[in-house]
Amino acid sequence: DHGVVQSFPEANHAIEAIDGAYRKKYQAEHPDATKDELKKVSAPFKVIYGMEAYLVDDLKDIVVNSKGQDIHGSYVVFDIETTGFSPVVNKIIEIGAVRVENGAIVDKFSTFVNPKVPIPFRIENLTGINDNMVLDAPDIETVLPKFLEFSEGAVMVAHNASFDMSFIEHNCVLQGIEREFTTADTVAMARFLLPGLNRFKLDTVAKALNISLENHHRAVDDAGCTAEIFVKFVQMLKERELTTLAKVNEFGDLNPDSIKKLPTYHVIILARNDIGRVNLYQLVSASHLVYYNRRPRIPKSVLNEHREGLIVGSACEAGELYRALLDGKPDETIAKIVDFYDYLEIQPLGNNAFMVESDKVTSVNSMEDIMDLNRKIVHLGEQFHKPVVGTCDVHFMDPEDEVYRRIIMAGKGFGDADKQAPLYLRTTEEMLDEFAYLGSEKAYEVVIRNTNLIADMIEKISPVRPDKCPPVIENSDQMLRDICYNKAHSMYGDPLPEIVH
Repeated sequence: DHGVVQSFPEANHAIEAIDGAYRKKYQAEHPDATKDELKKVSAPFKVIYGMEAYLVDDLKDIVVNSKGQDIHGSYVVFDIETTGFSPVVNKIIEIGAVRVENGAIVDKFSTFVNPKVPIPFRIENLTGINDNMVLDAPDIETVLPKFLEFSEGAVMVAHNASFDMSFIEHNCVLQGIEREFTTADTVAMARFLLPGLNRFKLDTVAKALNISLENHHRAVDDAGCTAEIFVKFVQMLKERELTTLAKVNEFGDLNPDSIKKLPTYHVIILARNDIGRVNLYQLVSASHLVYYNRRPRIPKSVLNEHREGLIVGSACEAGELYRALLDGKPDETIAKIVDFYDYLEIQPLGNNAFMVESDKVTSVNSMEDIMDLNRKIVHLGEQFHKPVVGTCDVHFMDPEDEVYRRIIMAGKGFGDADKQAPLYLRTTEEMLDEFAYLGSEKAYEVVIRNTNLIADMIEKISPVRPDKCPPVIENSDQMLRDICYNKAHSMYGDPLPEIVH
């Protein structure tokens, strides 16, 4: 189930029916079997009870690598424009920055960067930057040292800072520059300083603070706007007596209203035993009653509190790990993400083929790119000793059943409803063929050995306790009888009419 556990009773009824058929067969073959013997007879099937949940990462700090800096210290508020979303694959084409000292803007930095590759048409439309504009610009090898000199001794600030910093940090690595950054994110700040907003894009935050934003998606203008936002945020922090970045992190511990506005990732949660079953139900309840916003959300912190008896998998392309790899996140970030999960997932190429045809700018341009992403996940499994499992992400049984999902998605207004991914239940042989590019031995491991490894960790359980567990109340039968007769006598007198009695 996705976000809920509503299919559990149906699955349980199905397995009980099969178990009943096995007991009848056993009883026919063993007429002298006792009741205790029959109770132990069951079908050779086990339901794995679990769900695909919506995970929210509420464990991120507003300020990364804080050293207790004062909020009135030195800050460089910056923005970059790039040829795409991956710092590993794509290039920086513009850097704009503003230096803020003691809450005031004191200096600016702005330059185009020659990426030495053509700027994609979609990026040109988005930013207004074309090849001619960067042709005579210095390359990143020249620009980066100058930018770092401009930023010397300052905390780095950006709107969605993890994206911008990933490009800066990756290019530092390529140039052999060792630099430790403290980074503050104005998106994260906006979540707790502007709780009335539902979205936190730069133009939305600027409008809420009455700050002008012209030429959006040009680094120099976005950086200037972000700097004005940051200056106002510093004043708001001061009014709350949050005078250091360490205090900002403490204050920024997220409440349910903030968590409701964070992005979600898919995650697989399996109940390993009865303790896990109960914990799973507690997570489902919290996700609907406390953190629900358009979908039931499970914060990482809450999942960690109820993790006993559960097995957590990294899920599909909408999962946290896949998205981080797709966005070219730094190795340190990837390592932290992998550490959170009990097992990692890869899926057939057709499941993610939509990314090749998508109009969105990503690092996936061919089926080989999708293979490479799966290979990276396999390598991460080997590196961090996590089992990697090949899964189908099944949404329907047979290939032709995609028409039903197409109808459902069209009814919900999806524009790509007619482009259904092959999310049908594949046989073992079909799955081995799907992952043949990993080599026969590795394909066998992810399709057969590791799937059985996970399944064998899970006990055979029921979604509810088999016993009814009624409360034990002394003399309850007589008490109930007296209540009923006293009420009847008050209405019809004593003795009661025969029809009532």
